[in-house]
Amino acid sequence: MGKRRSKKRSYKLINFKAYYDDDADIVAWWEDIAEGERSEALRAVIRDYLGLPMKRRQTPIIELPELLEVRRDTLWIKDALNDMPAYLERLIQHVAANVQPVAVGQTQPRASPVEPALTEAESQRRTRRMRNATW
Repeated sequence: MGKRRSKKRSYKLINFKAYYDDDADIVAWWEDIAEGERSEALRAVIRDYLGLPMKRRQTPIIELPELLEVRRDTLWIKDALNDMPAYLERLIQHVAANVQPVAVGQTQPRASPVEPALTEAESQRRTRRMRNATW
C-alpha cells in the first residue's frame, strides 16, 4: 500500500525589492532576522500595520543553549560523515602506496631470537617494580 500524501497548503508568494542605498535600514533589519523566522516577522509587521490581531505561532521557538550545542554538534557530525569517504580514500591510497608486497605463502620476517627483548638488568628492575606495585 502506498503512503497517503497530505494535501499541500496553497500560498501566494509576495516579493519586493529593497535597495542597499535607499532601504539600508530595511536591509539591516532583514539581515538581523534569523533564517526561518523572516516570513513570520513580515507577517507580524503587515498584520500590525493593518491593525489585525497577531496570530499565535503553532510551534514556539525554544532558545536553550543546550539545544544550540546539540545543533552545533549534529552539524559537526554531519560534516564529518560527509568528509569520511574522501578521508578513507586518501587513507587507503596512502596505505597502498607504503605497503611492501608479500608473496603468497611467504611469512613476514621476525625479530631475531638471538637478541633478547630485555637485558638481564632491565628484567630484574622490572621484576622489582612489579613486586612494589600496588593494584
